[in-house]
Amino acid sequence: MNAEPFIVSDVRVTARARSRTSAFLRQACGTRTLLAALAMLTWAAAAHAATGARCTVRAGAGETVIDAILLNDTPDPKPGRVIIDAHGIIRCAGATCQPTAPHPTIISCPQDSLSPGFINPHDHIDFTGDAPLPDTGERFEHRHEWRKGLDGHTELKGADPDTSPELIAWGELRFLISGITAMVGGNMAPGLVRNMDFATGLEGLPQHAVTYQVFPLDDGPGIMRTHDCNYGNHPSTPADVAATPAFLAHVAEGTNGAARNEFRCLSSNTYDRTPQQGGGGISQDMMQPGMTILHGVGLGANDFDLLHNRGISLVWSPRSNLALYGRTVDIPAARAHGVTIALGTDWLPSGSMNMSREFACAVHYSHDHLASALSSRDLWRMATQGGAAAVHGDSVMGAIAPGHVADLVLFRPQGQTPYDAAVQSTPGTIDMVMRGGHVLYGDRKIIRRLHQPGCEKVGIDGQAKALCIRTDQRFSFATLKRDMTRRHIYPLVTTGTPPNEPPCETLEETRARLPNARLTGPE
Repeated sequence: MNAEPFIVSDVRVTARARSRTSAFLRQACGTRTLLAALAMLTWAAAAHAATGARCTVRAGAGETVIDAILLNDTPDPKPGRVIIDAHGIIRCAGATCQPTAPHPTIISCPQDSLSPGFINPHDHIDFTGDAPLPDTGERFEHRHEWRKGLDGHTELKGADPDTSPELIAWGELRFLISGITAMVGGNMAPGLVRNMDFATGLEGLPQHAVTYQVFPLDDGPGIMRTHDCNYGNHPSTPADVAATPAFLAHVAEGTNGAARNEFRCLSSNTYDRTPQQGGGGISQDMMQPGMTILHGVGLGANDFDLLHNRGISLVWSPRSNLALYGRTVDIPAARAHGVTIALGTDWLPSGSMNMSREFACAVHYSHDHLASALSSRDLWRMATQGGAAAVHGDSVMGAIAPGHVADLVLFRPQGQTPYDAAVQSTPGTIDMVMRGGHVLYGDRKIIRRLHQPGCEKVGIDGQAKALCIRTDQRFSFATLKRDMTRRHIYPLVTTGTPPNEPPCETLEETRARLPNARLTGPE
């Protein structure tokens, strides 16, 4: 085995180029913005094309050492070191950590940002074979309007679940290469991403599987109520919440009174005390610490107070909310009330194909409608710590900390800050994705020097990458790609905006773009 470090890439900004750039920017922007602009250009230059950060890799045994800028939720992340033991657990994280193994594996990417893997607590992965639904401009006020064609609306057709193992694996790969290492999706493929809602999908994580409930009020047939709780006969109960580490439920997905009524029926023991024949019909306070609310578009300030006081998380899916309703949950109000927020992709028909695209929508919405209130650090926190809290796994995941599993991602520099590197990332700018100490995806040169078995060359967004999934599950990437191409399944990754991506826009923006479309909300 060659013990010499392997030089992956190098980027240099020459003094002459820096001087010319300074003169141009001073003339174009003025001195006040010069330093900020230079910082942005210097950071961006380090990420140019395929070069990324300068990385050295030395294969070894016993422990893995990663040197990078550690994203640890501080305002100004610093370079540091992470030591991972032979069981895939972080033993030490910080500036002074030293390995105990005599010849550990070393991955040194000092310009890269090292982040906990993203946790996606909301997807319907058995719809991963469905392309995004055509955008007619019609918007809705409740999910049953588009699910069942209620209130005079058009039923959205064309989204059909498919549980074939190959298709689920393809969907998980989409997430994996965007930095997601754990998810809740209603179905699973062995290996790849941790599936938090399946005991067989935890991949050794020391906790029980969570519960994922699409219809906690047993309202699947399309039942909408506004003044009582006469939904289905078999709603979920507080005992169901207490019996699981986390109970993730679709609640108040919509903007009208029927959407808000769902929360009333799930958060009060007094709102409706009249049972209906056959079961159900009464309100129940299910807002226990194990509860996590998916969507919550119809929630208001008083509801956020309750969520905060009870320790309940909220999962935000901005693209899907905006594409279907032209509105999304009031994130500034939820943050002001101290609610823990996670970020979820929802599903491919109206949501995002991966976390990179969900970030893109969140950034756009924050910039255009929230006066850029959400920083990259805020969004990064939602995808890491927020996701871990949503599945109540924050004692073992979601942070670079001793005792946590080594679910880690290396991002090449992007933007102006180390957090930008994560939030502005694409699968092509990711240098490594590791789950439990095992590298599953990354830069081809890095992986080649790790001498891992079961790796395949792949081209992602024009970058030379590798997938090491053959020892993790039964499908080779070549087989998956061949079969998905034959079936005309939505691609694994795209360059730029994905084809027919659901719009990340408000009702007003849709009205301006499609003035004759049928819209809900104020005229």
